[in-house]
Amino acid sequence: MKKISHQYTILVLLSVFAIISSGCKKALEKTPDGTLTLANVLNDYDRSKGLLSAAYSKIYQNRDQIAFVMQPIDCFTDNAFWAATYDSYDWYNGQLSLSNPVINWLWNTPSERLWPEFWQGVRFANIAIAELPNATKITDQERTTWIAEARILRCWYYMNLLEFYGPMPWIDLPFDANYDGWNKLTRPTYDEIATKIDNECMDVVNSKVLANKRSLGEAQFVSGGVALAIRARVLLNNASPLNNPENDQGKWHRAADAAQDVINMPEYHLVGMSDYKRLFIGAFGTDVPEIIWRSPADNRAISNTNGLNCSPYPYASIPALWNCGESPTQELVDCFEMKNGALPVSYPDPSHTKVTINPDATALGYSEANGGDPYSNRDARFYIDILYNGANYGVPTNCTQPIIVQSYVGGAHGFNDVISQETKTSCTGYYSSKDKDVKFWGPNSTGGGEEVHWVFFRLAEFYLDKAEALCEVNDLDGARQALNVIRQRALQPNIEAVPGFVNSQEFLRDRIRNERRVELCMEGWRFHDQRRWKILDQYKFITGMRITSSDGSGTQGTLAYQRVKIRDMQCYTDKYLVMPIPIDDAKKMTGLTQPAAWK
Repeated sequence: MKKISHQYTILVLLSVFAIISSGCKKALEKTPDGTLTLANVLNDYDRSKGLLSAAYSKIYQNRDQIAFVMQPIDCFTDNAFWAATYDSYDWYNGQLSLSNPVINWLWNTPSERLWPEFWQGVRFANIAIAELPNATKITDQERTTWIAEARILRCWYYMNLLEFYGPMPWIDLPFDANYDGWNKLTRPTYDEIATKIDNECMDVVNSKVLANKRSLGEAQFVSGGVALAIRARVLLNNASPLNNPENDQGKWHRAADAAQDVINMPEYHLVGMSDYKRLFIGAFGTDVPEIIWRSPADNRAISNTNGLNCSPYPYASIPALWNCGESPTQELVDCFEMKNGALPVSYPDPSHTKVTINPDATALGYSEANGGDPYSNRDARFYIDILYNGANYGVPTNCTQPIIVQSYVGGAHGFNDVISQETKTSCTGYYSSKDKDVKFWGPNSTGGGEEVHWVFFRLAEFYLDKAEALCEVNDLDGARQALNVIRQRALQPNIEAVPGFVNSQEFLRDRIRNERRVELCMEGWRFHDQRRWKILDQYKFITGMRITSSDGSGTQGTLAYQRVKIRDMQCYTDKYLVMPIPIDDAKKMTGLTQPAAWK
């Protein structure tokens, strides 16, 4: 019998030889003589379970590891500016090419990251699906459950491939080492692959093998709820302008129905604003009823790679962070409404450096005049997600005094006019706090506080999906109702009550997109939303708020506000809508054409 590492191959990795030799080495250690056979695996409980473990192994576990050197994917959008150099600069500067995927790890060999690892995930899932029926040391229930999990994991990896690289051929069997049909593989339509994922997910859901929600002890594994969430996200992408240029209304109806299927699950419900932070911070074993699936990995170190530098603390010696990383842009800050539902500003100037302040925002105290305050009476999520000048970050571990953010020029936390390789103070005047914990920091120490986990799916997303889909089929009543569920949780007025409300598809579309940007900011979805909506041409620069204090004290009456352009962007062309297939693999598979903009 052949060694298992030579029995299968995968669709496309960087070379066929690497594919054949790699196998499932992490999950399937060889016997001492080096001749691990398929029988060795299938007649051993742990090795059989290792087939499923391998299928889970290619899921990105930390929010700040999908791009090079701890750069969250929101830093490749207009939500956040990466306050240092590295790969994001290549992205901003338009360096994406067939030979430079930009989102890579240069110290790895090969450096290409997303493309091969998503395909490895598909491959490992296919191996599990094909071989677990023959495992002799597992129970029938384990066999049925693990195969169902592997099928959903395969859909998860395909969802990621679709979001970054567009539609890919559906591969549901592990290729033999002698497979020679690479040039015969062709791109399906997006609808074809979305329909395949739809059917696959529903087949598992209807089998009832997997519960909608796993027990706390099994929360790291996929469930029926995860299957419905994958399906809903894929069908929304399928209906979106990038993949539905003819605006087929049937696709929007399918997306709305799929979102409703997620909402209908009784096991999940939205948490209140008092528990909003618990969506992102807290022990993995804690039940948070809004979360459908999240990473089990503790990502608390994100406070060191993408947070506020707490070192300038006058009451104790706190270590400096490595990098402040993702710095929210002024554009994102402007999306957070006032408490009365008014957006604070509009942009009469194309550079966004001069704005018109909404009178309904002025009525609640919004002012960028000298001595003014642009940060009071804002949406409750603003105070959870964003650290701004004057914000109370909280009290570090083993301390008694809070850290008050000083992001004005000369203050303890910025403003930074000079971008270096690693930057400890923000270049936009803001810091991210959504999944950050001040108690990570303490006197002469780091690593305190609570666990931080990246949320893959939570219920709020699907109310927004439903609102968007119903808006696009002109069911404005239904769209408003779904949108208002999220607004009410955020303690914001119903959309009908916001200043300037117009009961039109265009008005509602804009506010749904704004709501999505606010609710899901810093969670990784803006990257895909900008592409599926085809709005990258609105992303040609980003701005920040440069605050100065006339006497250096930082007191409110001394502050002056200046909107400043941080940098121009060159990553808004159609070539950035769908990432190209890496050139080496494109040469092997001439039938799998590049996205239209890359031909």
